[in-house]
Amino acid sequence: MKSNSDFVQRQFKFHPDELSLKPLKAQVGGHVYMKILNDQYVCKPLNERELQFYQNIPKNLADHVPAFQGTLVENEDSSGNRGASSSNGPIREETSSSRGSSREYLVLENLTKDYKKPCVLDLKMGTRMYGDFATDSKRKSQRKKSTKSTSAKLGVRFCGSQRFSVSNNSFEMFDKYVGRNADETELRKLLEQFFTHGCSLRKDVINNVLGEICRMKKSLLDLEEYRFYSSSILIIYEGLLKEEKSDSQHFSDAENSMDCENFKMEAFGSGSLESTKYRKDEVSSCTVTMKMIDFANISFPSVDSEQFRHEGPDRGFLMGLDNLYEILESLL
Repeated sequence: MKSNSDFVQRQFKFHPDELSLKPLKAQVGGHVYMKILNDQYVCKPLNERELQFYQNIPKNLADHVPAFQGTLVENEDSSGNRGASSSNGPIREETSSSRGSSREYLVLENLTKDYKKPCVLDLKMGTRMYGDFATDSKRKSQRKKSTKSTSAKLGVRFCGSQRFSVSNNSFEMFDKYVGRNADETELRKLLEQFFTHGCSLRKDVINNVLGEICRMKKSLLDLEEYRFYSSSILIIYEGLLKEEKSDSQHFSDAENSMDCENFKMEAFGSGSLESTKYRKDEVSSCTVTMKMIDFANISFPSVDSEQFRHEGPDRGFLMGLDNLYEILESLL
């Protein structure tokens, strides 16, 4: 699949003073800091392996990852003037010099763009967190993290969340360090807390997520040789209840979406995920986004040598989906 950089160039027609790259304050996991481009797109520091993945996304996976828009280079000269260029040509006149600096970004779909109060959950998937080319020290440290957390046993680990509290009119945050020390019981409590909103469990949201897990698993089962090491799934639902949306003056624009200042910064179950508790009739009652993210350590056929060739689908990731499904189902 080719990158859609033409779309980026066609859309980014702004005056030199209108380039706006702001911190992504809704980021709940990860170790690289992302930005928002003109309130429309997410800019993530460019990683070559991740770029190759986005440029060659298999068709059956396209609906499960953020839409890739291209790349962006931000330039800054010695006087602090900034410029930018897309992967397919200049967006506007560049102002970089030999003494200046430049930063490259992947430009991705902003998954929270249509949410007023996005409740966001980052779950690290799989039992192995290091890539094929990781150093011995990296492999050792990542194995230790997996063993101490729920990754090794369940193939899923809490990696951060934000949930809009109706009573406090603010976002409640948990970082990735909470998940590193959480056992299976604590993981279940963290998930229950995330899906509890407005003094009740959002069963409609959970049912929607269960449906998304079924669809994602079906796609991954047909994906040979791919390994999504250290990748996550991001789950998003609306934290502004329907009755509150009619009283929009209660929330200022500054609190909406990405710019809210309240943000602080190997078993393999291949059986069916269908369940009597999964009610398909409830799925359409709310909007939920669930996508796979973070592919810096991915292994896939088009870029890997024979030395690192893998057989079959990613059983660690699939195991995580199975266990996540079972935990969420038990909450209903």
